[in-house]
Amino acid sequence: MLARETCKKLFGLLIFCIFILPTAVVAGTVRDVDGNEYRTVKIAGMTWMAENLEVRHYRNGDPIRHAVSSAAWEDAARKKEGAWSYYLNSSSNGKAYGKLYNWYAVNDPRGLAPGGWRVPSDKEWETLAEFLGGKIFAARKLKADGVWDGPGGSSDQYGFGALPGGYRRNDGCFFYKGSIGLFWSSTKFVDGYAWFRNMNNRNSVLFRNDTNMGNGLTVRCIKE
Repeated sequence: MLARETCKKLFGLLIFCIFILPTAVVAGTVRDVDGNEYRTVKIAGMTWMAENLEVRHYRNGDPIRHAVSSAAWEDAARKKEGAWSYYLNSSSNGKAYGKLYNWYAVNDPRGLAPGGWRVPSDKEWETLAEFLGGKIFAARKLKADGVWDGPGGSSDQYGFGALPGGYRRNDGCFFYKGSIGLFWSSTKFVDGYAWFRNMNNRNSVLFRNDTNMGNGLTVRCIKE
């Protein structure tokens, strides 16, 4: 009888672990055209990069414009030309948070993502949020541990490792590194604006907003 009760308890614990406790599913790695390697995780049936994109070239080998000055950044937006920069033009920020890209780089037909990958659509971000219990709770489960100061909290339950990389406005100014993470989708809203997702250090919400295509945000990719 005692052995039977022990088995029941162990079986119940196993079922709890399998169906209740979320775990990160490491899916391997992927390399971009520049040779940068990214960890990947599987969430909601989709394989995501677990790090922000750092590539300098489109998939066909053409360079993405590196717009350092505010004037160059504004010029790229005015011409609807893809561009990237580091936050505050500091390579150390690039190592920590990846690169900031305007949406014209995201949408360039030469391809920003590695072969077999793409920048997620607005719908794919929505699917991710729904899987994580809805937008009210999703950000907490995506945030990397140890880098988000504030009451919002972080658990990184699935190994996504979202970072507060800030953004670059279309006029070239930088904002919010360390407190807000903003991620492009591939989906256009209206002329000049596209959808993105953002999270902050104050709460657990994964917000959906539109923003100017000339702004510089971080990028995650998903496997096709």
